[in-house]
Amino acid sequence: MRVLILYTELAGYVLGNINRYLQSYKDARVLIIHYPVNPEAPFNFNRFERITFIDISKNSRENILKAINEFNPATVLCSGWANTFYLEITKKLPANVKKVVCLDNQWKGSLKQRILVMASPFWLLRMFRYAWVPGEPQRQYALKLGFRKDRVFTGLYPADSALYGAIGKKKLEGKGPYPRTFISIARYIPQKDLPTLWKAFIAANKKTGEAWMLKCFGFGELFESRILDSHIQHLGFKQPGELEQYIKEAGVYVLPSTYEPWGVAVHEMALSALPLVLSDKVGAGSMFLDKSNGFKFEAGNSAELESVLIKIMNMSDDELWAMAAESYRAGLKLTSDDWSETLKTITDD
Repeated sequence: MRVLILYTELAGYVLGNINRYLQSYKDARVLIIHYPVNPEAPFNFNRFERITFIDISKNSRENILKAINEFNPATVLCSGWANTFYLEITKKLPANVKKVVCLDNQWKGSLKQRILVMASPFWLLRMFRYAWVPGEPQRQYALKLGFRKDRVFTGLYPADSALYGAIGKKKLEGKGPYPRTFISIARYIPQKDLPTLWKAFIAANKKTGEAWMLKCFGFGELFESRILDSHIQHLGFKQPGELEQYIKEAGVYVLPSTYEPWGVAVHEMALSALPLVLSDKVGAGSMFLDKSNGFKFEAGNSAELESVLIKIMNMSDDELWAMAAESYRAGLKLTSDDWSETLKTITDD
């Protein structure tokens, strides 16, 4: 049960899922090849037993290939197909190694995607036996690429269900006055479209008596141009442990992205029993959002988002707690145990 993981950007939830797998299967070992941590999301990683990390920026290709050869993996998870070095590694592995491409691309029917579909039998399907994707939008793409239905697995990006599920459970047990606080956890970069959220929130709050706060967590190139308002707090990047208390005190989660193939934070906030407000470009909405636990709006449409925020601001505590409970139930659709079992299914195939 030696698993090689060729990853691009490590995050806390990734290691949480891998650690759950290692807890479940004591004979398993994992080798992770990865790039440096994103400076806009500088997670601190605890070093787990039976996981070896190799930073691609600090090692030569020869040393990495030697380490992989010595590790002798039985399964490889490759993050996408754009990294030529990762594809080179995958090609060099013996034919009996179970090769999995992990992708979060959604099918949009673009010219590039249609060309990839036509080319897939001649390279992608020859290299990879399995595809592992976050949800249904990505599953449709994998099927179009030619992967067999029984070799396409969903649930690639679960949140740390133990951590966030405990937050949601405790929140619902201790009902009181509903927190009049929106929370957004997103990098300050153009595709997250935070300016649309700030403008819509300020307008909606003024029309409803300014009883709500908006707390934003993240950092990035647009941080210096953030909109300042007495009811908006820009709190920068926080480690998951630091975020926990803020999430406990929050009321509603908002993600206004114009491009978001999935969005693990959506699952984290659903498990934390927060109603969701998502743009129609957030992939995770396909699994965790429906009319019972939140609202969807057209990405970039400030007027529509303002209208949604006003609806929420005018809701009673009972209505908001009911939505919170539905979010928690939606979040339980996927857990770290599911991720662990999927990997076990692949390694045992």
